[in-house]
Amino acid sequence: MPGKVSRDALHPSPSERFSPLGRYILDKLDRGVVLLDAAGTVVDVNTLGHRALDHARGVLVRNGRLSFADAATDDRFVKWLGGGRTADGGGALAVTTRSSDGSPCRVVISPAAAPGVRRNVAFVAVLYCPGGARDIGLDVLMRLYGLTRAQADVARLLYAGYTVEQTATRLALSSNTVRTHLKQIFSKCEVQSQADLRHVLATGPRSL
Repeated sequence: MPGKVSRDALHPSPSERFSPLGRYILDKLDRGVVLLDAAGTVVDVNTLGHRALDHARGVLVRNGRLSFADAATDDRFVKWLGGGRTADGGGALAVTTRSSDGSPCRVVISPAAAPGVRRNVAFVAVLYCPGGARDIGLDVLMRLYGLTRAQADVARLLYAGYTVEQTATRLALSSNTVRTHLKQIFSKCEVQSQADLRHVLATGPRSL
């Protein structure tokens, strides 16, 4: 059974990679972004895209092409690539797959606004797979946001989509301890809610 796709398995040529600035911007998003050519072959992927391309989430790379583990969904995608795009409305294809734990993974594939000849990009796929698709390094949380190690452990799991109770279980802490850490995290990150926290962790400190 295929697992996560590696960068080496894709082999995009240097001319097809994101520019350094483009990759920096796309890697700040809390979405996976995959560039495809007209045949659905993967041209390039941002960091979260690599993490999201996983058979366990139902979306993967097979023989270099973006594919879906579910045969009916994959067949729908192939037909869409072949010219059935207008049937899905607005020229985009929206697909929802399920991870092995039952959580949804949303994939929206759209024609590139201005297909690039040099990059050979015909479609852009955006993947949002809550949970394991989102990650942030502990060193980033500690150095960039000023969190302690304990606070960084909590923030990392909350950013990945875990609830307070799930975070407490994974860290072998009480829910009250996690909530105490969360209040301190909110203060240091200058936010009022977990949704705001995820946004700030994805885009950078507000003081920058």
